[in-house]
Parts: sequence; structure tokens; C-alpha cells
Amino acid sequence: MDEKAMSHFLTRGRDYLARHPDFKLVGRSVELNKLAGILMRNRANSILLVGAGGVGCSAICMGLQAAKTDPAAPFDLLSKRFFWLDTDGLFASGDGAQINEAFQKLLRTLGRSRDTVLIVEDARDFIEAARNNGCTHFINALVREIRHGKFQAIFETRDEDLEVVLKCHSDMREYYTMLDIREPEQHCLQHIVTEAAQRLEHHHHICIHSDAVDAAIMLTSKYRVQEMSLSRAQPERALNLLDRALASYRQRVHAQPVRHDEMRLTQQQLTQALQQEVLSVDEREALLRQLSNLEDEIAEARQTWQDMQERLRQCYRSQREGEETLIALEEELDTLRKQQAERQTTEPELESKPGFRAFGSAVSVGFESEAITRVKNDIERLQCSVKANKAEFESLTAEFNRSLALSADDVLREFSSISGIAVDKLNQDERCKLLKLQATLQNRVYGQDHAVTQLADAVRVARVGLKDPEKPQASFMFLGPSGTGKTELAKALASALYDSEKALLRFDMSEYMEKHGVAKLIGAPPGYEGYEAGGILTNSMRANPRVIVLFDEIEKAHPDVFNVLLQVLDDGRLTDNRGLTVSFSEAIILMTTNIGQPNFLDEALTFDDAVAETLKELDTVYRPEFLNRFNGRQNIVCFNRLGLPVIEKIARREIIKLNQQINAGGKRIHIDVSDTTLAELCRAIYSPATGARGVPGYITTHIKPAVATTLLQTPEAEGSMVIEFDAHSRKVQILPPSPDDRRQ
Repeated sequence: MDEKAMSHFLTRGRDYLARHPDFKLVGRSVELNKLAGILMRNRANSILLVGAGGVGCSAICMGLQAAKTDPAAPFDLLSKRFFWLDTDGLFASGDGAQINEAFQKLLRTLGRSRDTVLIVEDARDFIEAARNNGCTHFINALVREIRHGKFQAIFETRDEDLEVVLKCHSDMREYYTMLDIREPEQHCLQHIVTEAAQRLEHHHHICIHSDAVDAAIMLTSKYRVQEMSLSRAQPERALNLLDRALASYRQRVHAQPVRHDEMRLTQQQLTQALQQEVLSVDEREALLRQLSNLEDEIAEARQTWQDMQERLRQCYRSQREGEETLIALEEELDTLRKQQAERQTTEPELESKPGFRAFGSAVSVGFESEAITRVKNDIERLQCSVKANKAEFESLTAEFNRSLALSADDVLREFSSISGIAVDKLNQDERCKLLKLQATLQNRVYGQDHAVTQLADAVRVARVGLKDPEKPQASFMFLGPSGTGKTELAKALASALYDSEKALLRFDMSEYMEKHGVAKLIGAPPGYEGYEAGGILTNSMRANPRVIVLFDEIEKAHPDVFNVLLQVLDDGRLTDNRGLTVSFSEAIILMTTNIGQPNFLDEALTFDDAVAETLKELDTVYRPEFLNRFNGRQNIVCFNRLGLPVIEKIARREIIKLNQQINAGGKRIHIDVSDTTLAELCRAIYSPATGARGVPGYITTHIKPAVATTLLQTPEAEGSMVIEFDAHSRKVQILPPSPDDRRQ
């Protein structure tokens, strides 16, 4: 394989940067300086660049090459020669000998200068490709050259692939410095997305309002969705949302006149004004004239839009036909050239034969035939025509899109279609949401107003920036009997703050009763199975730091788990088994425990007495330093047992929810329970030991089966299913819908 072929697998920095003419690194000056500083070291001056997919590791490496043109760049950086490795091209042939020859030439090129830096965009791909092609010695060769100081290397890898890269060679930790790239801060993120949005404008030929950029950043920072393109790190999440919103916007506005909807809305408003208001003759005539003019404008706008659409179609059709004709002519030209080449190879034989004429002499001296010349002229003429059609098409498109602009509402609409969250919730003012937080939680969690108030106050304090920046936004421990709303309050908070219970990261601590449960949270120790996978808690927090973390029934966890939680509650950070640090500064930490449950169920004790006894019991179970982490024990909140009025409210809510489920299925059946019947039912089945869980369980066991049977036996049934309860026999009776009872 020659040197030229080898160069396909090793791209010089300036050539690689030339492939991205619009590249500009913004908002990453700190990371760029760290990267340049490591390359200037004497030892451990190769880099393992770690970050989540989409965080910008490749862009930062390109920024190194771009920084060489900066007058303020260090001289040591100016002397560096950057090369990007084409891993796919190197291993594409599958021929071991050919791959090895190319790799050896590649090493010789890199080893010509100690200031050479090799950049491998995906280290795991390179390692696995080397192993799959029987070239594991490539890894040893690279590490050996780096150890001897022949050149340096930058390996880019994702969080989940870090351990695979570290384990590929025993000297990786010695000669490489790991640099963890985090998502940019808010002000840097704003700068990055605003700059990158200009490239999206150039692609879509549609202007992007600044409020659309702000909305994309806000939505992708606050919410997490399972959709693939929006599950990566910032800034790519925000840019992907803008890209998708622009595509949807183009489809929508290109299907109808730009101002058509606005005019129709104005027309409807005017028509309603004529119908509803009593106007004078002059005012009525003025409105009628305005309405008539508006109808003319609508018709004119539609006609203009249709004419422009037709011009665009004709222009595109001409361009496509010209391109097809051009391809056919180029194929004809290739055929003529082949015929000419064949004729040139046969002419020497013909010249030696008697009777050969010189009619082919023009070809033999290098002139093209008349057919080739004619086809070339046709191609040149068609190329000019296609170019003109393309220019006209782009001009018409620009004219068509001149009045278009992507707004925040368009971004909200697109994100709503992806996430399933209603637009009005996404568009809700954060300030109003925080002010109404207490009322929102009380509408879902009954009978625990003191706990709701304290939690809402702590969240508001954190959200306005009055908390310690190194600690979680809030840390609470909830105590009390089972079924009093401890876990429900955590779910309600997730739904209120993030519009989805999926924002709640829940850990059932009964799964962490053994000593090795700590390894499940932060990752297994080196040498143990699953070491490269990391921990469940740390991985989840790196993927989404804005979350509510619930440790349910914390008393069941192994004592070693509390040592881990001490650091989370105090420093707001945790380091996993691979050395990656995760932050809990944007998280809300909630823990529940059933310790002291008998105290709250003892009717001889008042609520204050039960709280005092339970807090004493806590001191015998947990260490003081752990309890003090909850804001000096001020955030240890006790839940009281629920009274019958609260249980009745919960039962009524469950009946309403059941009716909503029935209506969502298209059935016209309504469950009807009177207040008296509901009160008797709750009085008979309620037990303080089961709390609020008893009523929903009873409805699921006794009422829902009757509804399901009715829906199966008589699918066309409509009307009310009346629920009656006999307090003496403690049995519920369900009356099916009457044939005469038709709900309109």
C-alpha cells in the first residue's frame, strides 16, 4: 500500500478542519486550556477525553487545531501537529496483512516528530476493531510509542465505554491523563446553542428567534425523554430539538399560506363580533367592509401561495429533468470514450496491414471524435441550465421563507409531541409554578399539610438560589405509618416540578440489604464482575442531574449504604468506581422509613407524643452524623395517621379516576357512589395499619371486576352503575346500567 493510500487513514489537522468550514469553538475556553496544558506536560501528556455522547469532545479537539491560528495561543501548542485517525477506513479491507502494513506506515508518519498528536475519535471502536481483525498488537504498539515519547495521543470515549478503554492496556492509567468533559454551564450553553443555531438557519433557510433558542435550552435541560436524539448530552439535545422543530415547522407552513391562519382567526373574531354585539348601522357597515377586505386578502394570499408553489414545482421539475439528461449524456460520453480507447489499441495492428487508410489518424494523434465533442458540448450546456435552475429554485425558496421564523411556541409544540406533556404545562411560568407548589401538592396528598408546607418552602428556597451551591436542593426524611402519603408526596413533587412522575428516581432499599449493595449504587470494585458498568445511582445521576431521588424504606439498607449517603447529603457529590464524579447539587433527596410506626398507631398517644418517641427511636437506629445531615434534623418530618374524612377524599378521588379510565376507553358508563355510601364503605374497611392503601385496594378487588364484567357482557351498555354498601354484611352491591338509563 503506497503513502498516498495511507494518508486516507491519517488526516492532517488543517485538512480535517477544512472539512468543517463553519466550525467555531465557543463556550469551551476552560476545557480547551486544560487540554492544551496536559499536552504541554512532560509526563502523562496523552489524554483520555471522557464525556457523554453529544457533550462536545470532538468539537474541543477540533478547537485545538483551530487555536493554532490564535495569536494568543501558547507557542508549545503552535508546534503541535494534529492527526485524526480514520478507524473505519483502516480496518475496512479486513485483510490482516494489508491493515498491518498501513498501520506500520501510520506509526512511522506519527513518529517523525515528538510534537505529533494522534486523535482517535472513538477509542472503543478502535480497540474492538483491532481485536476483531486479530490486530490486538496495535494497542500495545501505540502505548509503546507513547511511553517512549515518540508522539502523543488523545483518545475520545463515552462514559459507558471508559472501562473498556482503561482495561485495554495496563499502562493506560500511567501514561494518560483523564479529562472529564461535563455539560456546559448555563451561560456557556446559551452561547454555544446560539452560535450553532446559525448553521441550522443556513440549512433550513429559516430564521430562528432568540426565544426559540431559550425555549429549546430550557426544555431539554429541565425534562428528559426517551427519544433517541433527545437523550444525549447538552448542547446536542437543544440543537436536535431545534432541528426537529424546524423540520416540522417547514412541513406545516409550506402546506398552507404563511398568514392564512392569522387571517382566518381575525375573520372568525370579526364574525363573532357581528353576531354578539348590537352595533349601529355605521359600525356594522364598517365591520362588514373590514370583513370583506379580509376575505379578499385571504383569497389573494392563497392564490399567491399557490402560484409560488407551482413555480417552485416547475423549477424543481426542470432541474430534475436536466440532471437526468445530464447523467444520460455522461453515460454516453463514457461509452464513446471506451470505444475510442478500443479503436486506439487496434490501430497499430491495422497500420501494419495493407490497404489501411489514415481516416483514424486524427484519433491516433490525440484528437477527440466529433461524437465526443458534441456530447461534451451538450453536457456543458445542460450543466449551465441545471445550475441556472438550481439558482432560481434557491432564490424562490429564499423568497418563500423570507417571512418565516421559528418561535418558542413552535419549539414547545414539537417538544410536546415528543414528550407527551401538554403545551400549557410546558409553557407554565416557573415562578407561578413555585408559588402554587404547596396548593398543587395538597390537591394530591391529603392530611399532611405540615409536611407539604415544609417541603414546598425548601424547594422554593433552593430554586431562588438561597441554598448552599454544593449541597442538594433539599434533603428530607419522612417518617410515619404505612399508607400515609410519604411515597405519594415524592411522586406528587416530581409531577409538580417536572410534569412527569418519570423524573422520580426511586430506589427500594430492600434490594440493598447486603454488604455488596453499595457496589450496585456506585459500581463494583476492580476485578469484580460488572466493574466496567458503573453504578446504578451514579450512572443515572450523570445522565440526568435534575431529578428527585427517593430512597424508600431506608431502614432496610445495609449500614455501609449510609456511609455513601453521608457524602451525598453533605457534599452533594459522589465518585463512582471508575473515578468519575457526579453532582447532586440540582437534585432533591427524599428518604422514607417506617421506624416508629407503632407510636403513630397508638391511639393513647397524641401526634406530638408519637413524634417525640419516634425521634428517640431514630437515635438508636441511625448515627447522629447521618441524622444531622437533614438540615440539623429540621427536615426530619413525621406523617400522622389519616382520619376518616381524609380516607373519604381519597376514595372519591379513586372513583373519579376510575370513571376517567372508563371514558378514555370510549365507554359511556359512569360509576355512581353517593357520599353516604362512600362514608359507610370507608368506615367499614379502613384500618390505620393499611392507611390509604386499603381503599384503592378494595376498589380494585370488588368494584373494578364488576365494571369489567359489564363491559365484556354488554359492550353497548350505557348509563350509571350505582354502588351500594351494606354496613351489616360488609358487602358491596353493584347495580348494572338500566336499559332505560341512556347517558346523552
